[in-house]
Amino acid sequence: MSNAYEKLNNTEPCWKSPLIIESHINGLRTKEYNPNIPIGCEEISGEAIRCWEAGACGIHVHNTDMGLFGEEAFKDYMDVMDGAIKKYPDIFWYSTLSAVPEHNKEASGLEHAELLAKHAGMKLCCIDSGAANLPLSADNEHIQGVGYYVPFDRINKQVDACNRNNLGIIWGVYEPGYLRTALQYTKMGRSPKGSTVDLYFFGDYGSLAMQPINTSGVQPTIESLYFYLDMMKDCDLPWFISIWGEGNADTKPLLRRVIELGGHIKTGLELHFNPDRKPTNVDLLQEVQELAREIGRPLAKQQEVKGILGIE
Repeated sequence: MSNAYEKLNNTEPCWKSPLIIESHINGLRTKEYNPNIPIGCEEISGEAIRCWEAGACGIHVHNTDMGLFGEEAFKDYMDVMDGAIKKYPDIFWYSTLSAVPEHNKEASGLEHAELLAKHAGMKLCCIDSGAANLPLSADNEHIQGVGYYVPFDRINKQVDACNRNNLGIIWGVYEPGYLRTALQYTKMGRSPKGSTVDLYFFGDYGSLAMQPINTSGVQPTIESLYFYLDMMKDCDLPWFISIWGEGNADTKPLLRRVIELGGHIKTGLELHFNPDRKPTNVDLLQEVQELAREIGRPLAKQQEVKGILGIE
């Protein structure tokens, strides 16, 4: 056992702040994965309202088409969140990236996020700082999937956009190299106030597969958590975890240890897949809330989140 592992394993429950739980209510998954996944503007906005009313401290949404770009994507996000914003003007939410065509070398994929920052008060922005192969299906001989690659020239444009607009960066960590990249930019002073690290853990079904064929990232175990936390030992950014495609795996020990060690949790149907269980976004949110109560860590109040994350 390494010294770092032993130290983390022996650390008693301790935290500097109450627990932030976000709801990631939709994404690239469809109702084929789970009939409770919201599709279309009315369903997505209604789901954002339900999760906010159930105590989610942040709502992450995808618009109706990740292929939309710039002003078109901005308008679509505003349509998607229109009902929720009208009912709760202070709802804390943020978008995802646009899928930039490979031939478009000038785009950052965050042009819509800059508009959302200026016109809708959005405070956070996602950056995926690396490359990963994401499996979708397999037969007896081959794996099919997609390669997800964000080169440095695009990452630089995204980092510039976030700094220019005072958008806190959510560094999405699919693989260890993503984290090393995020840590390097942070050392360079390029993570604006409000920036956080989102540590991804992948179960057997990964990010989009409906078969247990995942090939990406680290497993949802306490040992994997300690590996990432050791990498982050000199970084003081708040950190979250996301568990993707866990199937029937028991992820409660990992969630418990994250809560005990002062991390925060992202949950929701963008992440979740289990062929034998079809929960709602609110179900997943409430399960983490109940676990925090068992442990004794207070749940963050919605009005506390910006202060916890250091958002101006």
